[in-house]
Amino acid sequence: MATNIKAIFATSTSTIDSIPGRLRGYSIINGMASATDVVLRDGGAAGSVIMQQRLIAGGSSDQYIEDGGIRYQTNLHVTMNAGVSVTGTFFTG
Repeated sequence: MATNIKAIFATSTSTIDSIPGRLRGYSIINGMASATDVVLRDGGAAGSVIMQQRLIAGGSSDQYIEDGGIRYQTNLHVTMNAGVSVTGTFFTG
């Protein structure tokens, strides 16, 4: 079954998709000199954690999530260090 996929670019903590959907993949880069976590939640800043990724200093992570992806029922919120040192593109649909 074909699904429309959106690519959402984020550089700070925010709600990146305001409707229910599925996380299909992501590409995250940590430009900081220390490790950092990127946390994705369903339901805003206090919602349920659906994914957490630790990135080493200067590290990156690219992931395609097979099958149906990771479902979020309310919205998709990302928590990451503010500024352009940590950036990510998230694929939803």
